Amino acid sequence: MRRPPSLRGVRRHRGLGTNCFLPQRPAQPALPREENLESVRAFFDRVLNAGDVTSLESFSHRDVLVPQSEPGIESFRRLLAEMRRTFANPEYKVMDTICEGDKVVVRFSAKATHAGRYMGLPASGRTLKLWGVMIFRFEAGAIAEFWSLADSLGILKQLREP
Repeated sequence: MRRPPSLRGVRRHRGLGTNCFLPQRPAQPALPREENLESVRAFFDRVLNAGDVTSLESFSHRDVLVPQSEPGIESFRRLLAEMRRTFANPEYKVMDTICEGDKVVVRFSAKATHAGRYMGLPASGRTLKLWGVMIFRFEAGAIAEFWSLADSLGILKQLREP
């Protein structure tokens, strides 16, 4: 099969279907997005799993933006501390990552103990399983914005089970 001029220099990817073509790219040195991905993995290990919120300075921009909070690293630290008080002894696991430009998106799963008030429900001491998505935007190698979405309905179902 002869390729049309617009597809010259493009290789066919057999696993994605007969009409799927991927551009050929020359090998490149590590890009900032790969460094960002490594920062996110370290953030999961040190901050989320180990609870070392003092290490936030090494990951975050001093004016980091966190939804529904004042800008700054102290707001980020308070948010993470509140998450840990509500869901103690967390074990986060990175399931998937997507890096695009200055953003890293993580789909995660986690196990934690319900140790604090959540959506009006008092601490139950139950071990919960949850999943969610975190989005990190980087500037100059540091987290500049952070968003987190979790399966609230799934958590509530687990808390209401007998």
